[in-house]
Amino acid sequence: MPSSQTRGERWPEPALSVELGRRAFLGTCAARPDNCCSESDGRPQRSCELRVLFMSVLQTRCVGRRCLLARLGPGLPVRHIVPMGTTAKEEMARFWEKNTKSNRPLSPHVTIYKWSLPMAMSITHRGTGVALSLGVSLFSLAALLLPEQFPHYLAMVKSLSLGPALIYSAKFALAFPLSYHTWNGVRHLAWDMGKGFKIPQVNQSGVLVLILTLLSSAGLAAM
Repeated sequence: MPSSQTRGERWPEPALSVELGRRAFLGTCAARPDNCCSESDGRPQRSCELRVLFMSVLQTRCVGRRCLLARLGPGLPVRHIVPMGTTAKEEMARFWEKNTKSNRPLSPHVTIYKWSLPMAMSITHRGTGVALSLGVSLFSLAALLLPEQFPHYLAMVKSLSLGPALIYSAKFALAFPLSYHTWNGVRHLAWDMGKGFKIPQVNQSGVLVLILTLLSSAGLAAM
């Protein structure tokens, strides 16, 4: 085997380089048996096989690097490389220009869909989640900034002498997001377990969530 190869010749494949590395190491073992594993010196034969594998990996890495350098070479046409950001911007500009000229409707577009119970409940679930997050955040901020304690402001509300219907409605409005988000969250947990994905089951579970929400909200408002 020649010690060097010209630029125009093809380098060995990785599998061939592994075999070449193995043969080179075995040749070294034959020339210097004192450095290799044998059955007589008491060391296991597995150690010699691991050394052969290590030499083969090094040979493969060296050959792969030289093949890559030979293919690229110092004269790589860098002037033909276009930045990815510029190309992405141009493609996006063409896309929106095409859609603007064709007057296509945007998707998803709420006005082109027929409303259904799962669709409305999904949007309501997200809305109640946002409302609960904002409510808890505002209540916590008020507890930190207001000078008086909570009983003081509760007494102020009672002193307004509001009617029972108004108080019950306000309490129901506060309890509804919590109740709905809780029961619909249980519904989502059932979906996470792979249950209730059929269309009739989805509608039935949606109706059940609404009934439980109304009952629990009414119960909390009556307290």
